[in-house]
Amino acid sequence: MGPTQPIIMFTLANPTDLNSRSENFAESPWPAESKTVTQWFCTKFPIQARVFGSPFLEQQGVDHIGLAISTPLVPNIDFLAACLGGDENLGHRVIYYTDELQFYFYDPVNQLYHATTDAKMGNLYRALMARCAVEVNGNGHLVSTFSTFRSDAIVKAVVNHAKSLLEAAPAFFAVDSQYERVKGPELHQRLARAFAGQLLELHPGSILAVGQAFTLYNKFASSRKQEPIRRVEFKSLMADTIRDAYDLGVRNDLMNAETQKQQCGWLGLRPVASA
Repeated sequence: MGPTQPIIMFTLANPTDLNSRSENFAESPWPAESKTVTQWFCTKFPIQARVFGSPFLEQQGVDHIGLAISTPLVPNIDFLAACLGGDENLGHRVIYYTDELQFYFYDPVNQLYHATTDAKMGNLYRALMARCAVEVNGNGHLVSTFSTFRSDAIVKAVVNHAKSLLEAAPAFFAVDSQYERVKGPELHQRLARAFAGQLLELHPGSILAVGQAFTLYNKFASSRKQEPIRRVEFKSLMADTIRDAYDLGVRNDLMNAETQKQQCGWLGLRPVASA
């Protein structure tokens, strides 16, 4: 009888095993050993495996002494791109914000999203492949895992596909959103709402000059550990915020009692007494 001919087939970890692992993923340690590349990825990313299918098309057979051999042939780009999104059960998440053509990753330490680059996302993918090649302990051929599947062409394809799979809605970083990022313009928009609601009040006849409001706002921002805003940006920001909060528009004909010169600001508004 001649040697057994290898066959090509899809392999996927047992769905029951994946279900049980995903429910306790944050508490269950990853197994010390995986026998195939597919098993390694399915164990690490069970949710992606159930959604997108087998990570690889593998060739399975036996060697000359009868040991099973599993060789990954073709990567599942959908699955691998989804893996770059992280695992939210562990506090990890990556999104692609199309308004800025920018990837963001969530840092659970400061609970903010941080911008990152396509190149770093590619490095993350390469690291996953290299780690897989090191940790798989079966009798398989891992040249593709460590080399071919880490080529520039494959990396680019995975990262580009991740942009559509991980795409976040335009309102992801909106003023009313629960999500925050480092140095995002919406941070000052949210702070401006708090400033207008907490430190300003309606008062007939009072004048709040833009310069006075600007000084108060940046003190308020400093107390909230927020970077100061430039005056040119502040005027536009507060004009919209105060119009929404108090239905008052910016006026350029307000008289400064001390200098007897016209100034820009709001009539009928003042800082609260405790401010």
